[in-house]
Formats: sequence, structure tokens, C-alpha cells
Amino acid sequence: MESGEDKPRHGFINRYWVLIVIVLWLIAWSARDWLAPAEPEDPPAESGVVLEEEPSAEDQEAAREEAAREEAAREEADREEADREEADREEADREEAAREEAAREEAVEEPVEVEALLTEARETYWREGAAAALTVLEGGLETQAYESRERADILGELGNLQYATGDVEAAIGSWDRALEKLPEGERRALMAPLRPIYSRHHPQGADHLERFR
Repeated sequence: MESGEDKPRHGFINRYWVLIVIVLWLIAWSARDWLAPAEPEDPPAESGVVLEEEPSAEDQEAAREEAAREEAAREEADREEADREEADREEADREEAAREEAAREEAVEEPVEVEALLTEARETYWREGAAAALTVLEGGLETQAYESRERADILGELGNLQYATGDVEAAIGSWDRALEKLPEGERRALMAPLRPIYSRHHPQGADHLERFR
């Protein structure tokens, strides 16, 4: 049997069940959007920007090789440019040296006859002494072109006079310069009498003369 307390509760429900159903339906209707399954979002509209695909490993390696080739080509071009500049500088130096040599040759006085000069120097030596003869030879030496063969004869005689006056160091210097001017085939004739002198007076002895062979 139902108690007295349950009767009023059941009476309330029986009386208002339609109203309760309507309220529940309204609640469900108002929450329909929240309870409905979510629809997939539309994909974003295209912005017009095309995303590039990441290059493959082969493409990256090819790009590195191409960059290396370009760098090597630039370095080679730089080296060639440096070589051209160096060659231009060397050519300019040679031209300048040639102009200076030509200017020196133009400035040289008319060369004197070597045999006549040597004869004059020897005669002067016997008449006036070694100092006067040295002056004659030095004056004649200045008239000769720097690379001329005749300078060797004058320098050889100059060395003889300097040695006779006791200036051994100056004499050896003159003989060395004479040997440098002589053709190789003519050096032996001058070197033979010089060996004993170099052996006594030169720091390297006669071995110094071997450089002129």
C-alpha cells in the first residue's frame, strides 16, 4: 500500500506530466546545435600563394655541385686576371728597363779605340805613374757601353794597374767584372794568370774563379 506521503507526489506528476514533457522538449530543442555532431570545417580558401615543394636530395646535391662549379669558375677567373696583371707589370718593367738602357747608351760618349786606350795608359804609367794611368783607363771605361765586350779589356788592364799599386781588393773587383764581360770561350786566358793571385788574396782562393767557367 502506498503511504500518505507518496500520494501527493504521484498526484503532482500525473497532473503535470504533459507540462514536464513540453519543458524537456523545449530544452532539447534549444540545445540541438550543441548536441548535433560537429560538421567538418570547410578547407581554407586558397590564398593564391603556391607553396613550393621541398626539393629532393638529388636536387639539393645537384644545386650544391652547381654552386661549387660556379665558385671554382670565379676563382679561376680571378687567378687568370691576377696572372694577366702580373704579366702586364713584368712587361712594363722590361720596357722601362729597355728605355733606361737605351737612355744610358745614348748618353755614353763616342767609344774610344780600346787598343789605343791601353797603349796610352801604359805610356802614361811609365811617364807619370800609376795614378795617371788609372785616370786614363777610368775615363776610357766611361765611354764604353755597359754590355760591350771592350769593357772587359779595359777592366782587365785596370785590375793590373790597381794590383801594381797595392790595391788588391779593387784589382780583384775589376778582374771579376772583366771575367763577367768576357765570352765563356775567352775567360780561360785571363783566369790562368789570376789563379796564383786569387789563391793568396781572395777569401775563397782560386775556387772563386770557378764561378766564371
